[in-house]
Amino acid sequence: MRSSTPDRRPANGPGVERRRRLRQQRRREQLIYLWRMLTFISIAAGLGWVLLSQGWSLNNAKQIHVQGSRNIQTNTVIKAGELHFPQPLLGFNPKELEQTLLRKLPLNSVVVQRRLLPPGIDVAVQERKPVAYALRKRAYGQEQGMVDSTAMWIPLNVAKQGERPSTNLTVEGWTASKRQAISQVLEQRNQLGSPLERILVAPNGELSLQTKTLGLIQLGSNSTMLKEQLETVAQLSKTLPSSFRHKPGTTIDMSDPSKPELQMPQPSK
Repeated sequence: MRSSTPDRRPANGPGVERRRRLRQQRRREQLIYLWRMLTFISIAAGLGWVLLSQGWSLNNAKQIHVQGSRNIQTNTVIKAGELHFPQPLLGFNPKELEQTLLRKLPLNSVVVQRRLLPPGIDVAVQERKPVAYALRKRAYGQEQGMVDSTAMWIPLNVAKQGERPSTNLTVEGWTASKRQAISQVLEQRNQLGSPLERILVAPNGELSLQTKTLGLIQLGSNSTMLKEQLETVAQLSKTLPSSFRHKPGTTIDMSDPSKPELQMPQPSK
């Protein structure tokens, strides 16, 4: 009997050589692909760095656009916000600038947004318009300022950045606790029938109005009656005889608006 022997092909036959070449080709292709990816990433990173450092940056005041106020200009925003040039746009913090501008400028609101194309920032503001001058007591003496229509205190150095009040109306003795009452008077000042010159807040909280026609009007400290008191002042401005108007030293006690008391100055002897 013949013994059968297995058919062994040479280890380095054509098939093996072909597979080896294919593996080498795949490795070369993978290396080429990897090299291309690394090159692309390096170029992209370089371009990104150049763009961020040179293109997306604040270089001058022309890149800052301020809208919403004729008084708050670009240079005002730059000075108050302590902005410097150049600086990376993406490293710029809009919220931080908003808080700084609200603290240093007479603004009710401010919205700051970055603009990537073209690079810059947009600043939208709503100005707090002072309607009266104001004085308040401090430990070192009296502090000058202004108030807006809501009787919110505006420091003088801040108020000077915006508009001035259209009249010389002054709030003397401003306190935060009386802000709501002062605001109510400011809101109704044009309906009093007599030009309002001063709003006086006494240390004990009593409120008085100095008017051009009716003289001094004492309202007291009960703010719950303020609406009725102001309505009575307007009514008196219409009905009070002319002989009682424009009298220096005249005082009207309006602490009880249902029974106003007119006090005329005593004639000199």
